[in-house]
Amino acid sequence: MSTSSQPKAAAQSNAAAQIELHKALAPRYAYRYSFAFSRRFQEEWHAEMIRQTPKGAKRLLDIGCGTGFFLAELEAERPGAVGLDISHEMLKVSEEYVPNAKLVTADAEHMPFQNAAFDTVFCKGSLHHMRDHVGFLKACEEMLSDDGLLVMSEPCNDNPIIRLARAIMYRKSPHFDVGDQGFTKKGIVALTEESGMEVLFTKKFGVLAYTFAGFPDHLGILRFIPGADLLTRAFIRIDRVLCAIPGLSLLGFHILVVAKPKRG
Repeated sequence: MSTSSQPKAAAQSNAAAQIELHKALAPRYAYRYSFAFSRRFQEEWHAEMIRQTPKGAKRLLDIGCGTGFFLAELEAERPGAVGLDISHEMLKVSEEYVPNAKLVTADAEHMPFQNAAFDTVFCKGSLHHMRDHVGFLKACEEMLSDDGLLVMSEPCNDNPIIRLARAIMYRKSPHFDVGDQGFTKKGIVALTEESGMEVLFTKKFGVLAYTFAGFPDHLGILRFIPGADLLTRAFIRIDRVLCAIPGLSLLGFHILVVAKPKRG
């Protein structure tokens, strides 16, 4: 994982690739959220992130808002949130779910916002789509107010089995970009600190519910099981226990990171 800036041509190439990739993924995302059990898991994930929002924060940004399911829940709790995505196709779906939200089509590696424009910046599964990780995180740091927070959830590769499974999936499936790899806890903390932020909190997230309920467009077993929503509720409760135990937290598929600007 390189933390150095890549040539402009490479960055433009990645942006074009991400636009094409997510143009095809927009209908799959809508299909994914069409199942009650999948929405149940995603709502738990979203609630975990939204809980980190500082009290009184009003200027909120969702980077990589995609089809708007997280943004819709954020908007319901904190009206006035802004959603940014590189894919216009994704944002067209988002407009259906969050008709009153402020949506911006832009490359997250070149965001059109002023310094200190937001109190909280959310990044759910977007960092691994970037190629200049530190540059992106530095841009997030600059957009935050002095007491603002970055709330980020990214694929975690601490578990070698998960790391291998992701590597195989990313190479075999047309729905992934081989360059979109996950992070280790140590690696993502180091990147965040290199960008000028202080990491306040990390937490692993998602084991059984992530695997079986999170992505029915990839693994659709629960589609055929009666009581899938109740089973997902049970998975969520089990996952909370697993991710709270230091040794077993290695099973977590994602890592939640909360950081603040290190200024003054």
